[in-house]
Amino acid sequence: MRPHLRRVPSPKKTRNLEKSRKEILDIAFGEIYRHGFQGVSVDDIVRKTSLTKGAFYHHFPTKLDLGYAIVDDVLAPLTLARWVVPIGEYADPLEGILRTMERNIGGAEPALLRTGCPVNNLAQEMAPIDRGFRKRIQGTLNLWIGGLEVHLKRGQQTGFVRRDVDTGQAAHFIVMVIEGMYGLIKGLDDPEAFNTLLTPVKDYLRSIATLSTRK
Repeated sequence: MRPHLRRVPSPKKTRNLEKSRKEILDIAFGEIYRHGFQGVSVDDIVRKTSLTKGAFYHHFPTKLDLGYAIVDDVLAPLTLARWVVPIGEYADPLEGILRTMERNIGGAEPALLRTGCPVNNLAQEMAPIDRGFRKRIQGTLNLWIGGLEVHLKRGQQTGFVRRDVDTGQAAHFIVMVIEGMYGLIKGLDDPEAFNTLLTPVKDYLRSIATLSTRK
C-alpha cells in the first residue's frame, strides 16, 4: 500500500494568500477607522481591494472574523509599535512617554485626530455588544498597560521613577489619559486642545519622577 502523502502548498501560493489577506486587513482597517465597524459592509471593503468576494470569504468567513483579525493582527501590534516600543529608546521612560505623546498626538494630522483612536473607537462601538470584540480589545489594552509598566519598573531600577510609585496603577492612568485625550479632541473637534491637555500630563509625570530628575 502506498503511503498517503499530504499535499504541501507551494511557497508562491502561500505568499499570495498572505498578500491577499494583508490587502484585505489593510483596507478594512482604514475603512473601519473612518466609518466604524457597523458603518462598513463587506461589499464596501471588497470594492476597494483587487480581490473577489469569494477571496474575501476564503480568508474571513464572516465580517466578525474580519473584525477580530483587525484587533489581533493590526491593532495590537500597532499599539505596541506606537506606544510601547518607542519608549525603550529613552533612558528615562517618563521622558519617553511624554515625547511619544507629543509625536503621536501633538504631531498627528488634524484629520486623524478628528477620527480618534482606533482602539478606543472599537471599544466604544463594539465591546458593549460583542464578547469577541470585548475580549480582544481588553487584550490589546492590557498589552499596552503591561508594556508601559515594564518601562516604569525599568525607570525605578535606573533611578528615574520614584520607588514608592505603584507602576501598575501609573500605567493604567497613563493609558486612560491618552485615550481621554483622543476622545476629548475628537469630541471637541479641536486638535489644538492637545496643548492644553499636555500641561497636567507633564505635572503628573513630574510628580512620579525622582527629585533628582524632575525638570
